[in-house]
Amino acid sequence: MKQPVTIRAQTVEEAIRLALEHLGLPQEEVDVMVLEEGGGPGGSEEALVQVTPKGFTPQPGPEVEEEQGAPLEQGREILGQLLQRMGFQAEVTVGEYSTGGGEVQPILEVTTPNERDSGLLIGRRGDTLHRMQFLLNLMVSRRLHRWPYLVLDVEHYRQRRDASLQDLASRMAERVSQTQEPITLEPMPAYERRIIHLALRGNPLVVTQSTGEGDSRKVVIYPAGWQLPPSSSS
Repeated sequence: MKQPVTIRAQTVEEAIRLALEHLGLPQEEVDVMVLEEGGGPGGSEEALVQVTPKGFTPQPGPEVEEEQGAPLEQGREILGQLLQRMGFQAEVTVGEYSTGGGEVQPILEVTTPNERDSGLLIGRRGDTLHRMQFLLNLMVSRRLHRWPYLVLDVEHYRQRRDASLQDLASRMAERVSQTQEPITLEPMPAYERRIIHLALRGNPLVVTQSTGEGDSRKVVIYPAGWQLPPSSSS
């Protein structure tokens, strides 16, 4: 019997989709419990769902936690093996990751001896890095039977990119407050839009909202008090 999984994502629907993909089951064969709805101001909070195969019965045993270990330990081990099999000489260490919203969480940091390998692991605009992070979370979740939500970085790329996005958010918010006209940013992946939302969450002069579909979704920064269009998930 397959184990339940707990997964975070930008929306409840996306979290359920990822869980079903992980379990390899259709939705009619599982029970879904929404632990956190997500949303929040500007879509800054993520959804959390637990998906359990129908008929699942927990098996007692204190040895399970010992065998599984902590998500970070599992992630570091699996990532090191994955990079080695891919032919990269790299070191994986555990550090701290700070967001514009004041959150701090552990991060798996990859360092490589040359820029070429770093560039390959990061990819264009971080595409390869984000895919590798998803793959790592998927692999660890199969051991832990829950979504670990590990954050992965290569040569501090993510933290540099986050700092750049936070600076962009600050500059655009100042322009919006001066001109009293909204500004639409370039299309961004969900995690980058979240950084913009979090960076401006406490700014009383502006509000943010995501708009568009799929890869074309982008953040719009509005002056405070602006009549917003109907909201959609971020």
